[in-house]
Amino acid sequence: MQSLGQIASIHRYPVKSMAGESIEQSWLTESGLEGDRLYAFESSGAPAGMLRLTGRERREMLLYHPALRADGKVEVRRPTGPPLLVDSPEMLSHLATHIPNASQFTLTQSAAPQTDVRPLSLISRQTMEKLSAELGKGIDARRFRANLYLDLDPGALDEDKLVGQTLRVGSTAIILVRERIPRCRFITYDPESPVASDPLFALMKLLDREHQTRAGIYATIEQRGPIKAGDRIFLA
Repeated sequence: MQSLGQIASIHRYPVKSMAGESIEQSWLTESGLEGDRLYAFESSGAPAGMLRLTGRERREMLLYHPALRADGKVEVRRPTGPPLLVDSPEMLSHLATHIPNASQFTLTQSAAPQTDVRPLSLISRQTMEKLSAELGKGIDARRFRANLYLDLDPGALDEDKLVGQTLRVGSTAIILVRERIPRCRFITYDPESPVASDPLFALMKLLDREHQTRAGIYATIEQRGPIKAGDRIFLA
């Protein structure tokens, strides 16, 4: 099998639209990355047709840092105050007070990742370097909220050319690359300072002008298996 590169890092997002957490190892299941998007908040103040509260509308969500504990509970580190369990009444009350125009909150939980399109997203270090060079400034890769960040081998196909290809990740997991990822204004928000910093609209304009508004790839999982940072990726 042809080697393409390796997993540089793995990221999951226990609560949809909140900040992610970097992990060393996990499982790819038929539904997606284990522990990803377990929870989502719905708001009566969300735009029509979009029940879930997302960072596109409320960038304050990126200031919250959830972590999946060993006991299976998700604890959220807030911008102020001690951490709270995501499913606690105090968490709902806090968000209703601190997220502008969110109105009434409800929490949804799912065993399968509550993703918008496909269960797994990937982007490479090489793509990040290319976009940074085109933009003329470094880009924080966390803006793209990928599950797997890849480090491709010299001369390997970049991820755009992998659409339709089947890949083996680690020892047993198999994924099918379905499409390039269309991007929204979420990527314009600074992961470190989403509220205080001005949105990086130049990045969105660059993707629109040079890359059909796309960056990274979506995949589905064809065969489950364990993965860890440093695992090799092959054309299957």
